[in-house]
Amino acid sequence: MKDRPATDLLFTYGTLRRAAGNAAHRLLADSAEIVGLGFVRGRLYQAVDFPVLVPDPKGVEVIGEVYRVFAPQAVFVRLDQYEGFDPASPDTSEFRRDLVQVAMKDGRIVTAWAYVYQHPLFDLQPIPHGDYARFLREA
Repeated sequence: MKDRPATDLLFTYGTLRRAAGNAAHRLLADSAEIVGLGFVRGRLYQAVDFPVLVPDPKGVEVIGEVYRVFAPQAVFVRLDQYEGFDPASPDTSEFRRDLVQVAMKDGRIVTAWAYVYQHPLFDLQPIPHGDYARFLREA
């Protein structure tokens, strides 16, 4: 397997976001610190109980939180399992962990890992404004 670039930043747009109010955020609570708010260009969809991100330079601003992960090797093992990403078989995983460019609220651009969806989007509900926490509040 090809070596993956090293970064300790993670862009969260869905159930891992603190703003989403999901128990899954606990996977990050003790193992990361928030760096700030930002966005990536893409399309966001609602699957059964979670959102999925498809990066797209012509898409909307998908809102999220960027975290600096402590002990990334150990933490990403847990996060990969939670997100359904198998680094040994990335092409058959539901999600991929890819590097994305995040435009931070303070104007910086950072490179961070994000879990992006790689299956067909049939029957998934678009979240046109790109903010999962807002989507949950409006539901």
